[in-house]
Amino acid sequence: MPIDSGVMHVKHTHLRGWTLLLALLAFRCASSGTPGVIEPRKDLSAADYYPMASGWKWAYDLEKDGTTMLATYAVLERTDTGAVIQAGDERLAYAVTPDGVAQRDADAVGDYVIKNPLRVGNEWAVQGGRAKIVAVGEEVNVESIGRLRGCVTVEVTRSEPMRVTRTTFAPDVGPVAIEVLVQDGGRLVTSARAHLRAITKPGQDLFADVR
Repeated sequence: MPIDSGVMHVKHTHLRGWTLLLALLAFRCASSGTPGVIEPRKDLSAADYYPMASGWKWAYDLEKDGTTMLATYAVLERTDTGAVIQAGDERLAYAVTPDGVAQRDADAVGDYVIKNPLRVGNEWAVQGGRAKIVAVGEEVNVESIGRLRGCVTVEVTRSEPMRVTRTTFAPDVGPVAIEVLVQDGGRLVTSARAHLRAITKPGQDLFADVR
């Protein structure tokens, strides 16, 4: 089942089927030295928090229903106005505008997943609810990359059914953490969470270290 998020729309493969890939990722991380603190560049805009150049790939550890799975994404195509991402068996279209990064709805710009200005309290409408920047300047540790500073968290609240999705974006990396909460009785409980395991930037070879 897809994660209910403006970012994590993908069918997932059970971890068992990705044993070799995970081993290769672990080898690559172990062979690249000890990651350190990564400071953000200056004058960043919303689009810098979700890089979509052709060749970008992300791998996430997804926890859902007591099971750990691997979710993978890869940018297949980049144009002047957006990008297409392969997510499992699906292809997702995004628009990149001066305002930020949004889902593409047919030929129109749909819900923004991150939007300027990057300041706490900035809100915008999404289908069935509202999105809001709830934190800026956060630090998130990704073992294979390092301690990423300058992260921004977007919280999306939707109704029917009531659910909240929190996505943390790292500058020049993309989404690094996602948590989905759903209503259970009178409270919200976590139904799924995902954490970034590794990235492959354009021009890098995932398997280079094991050849």
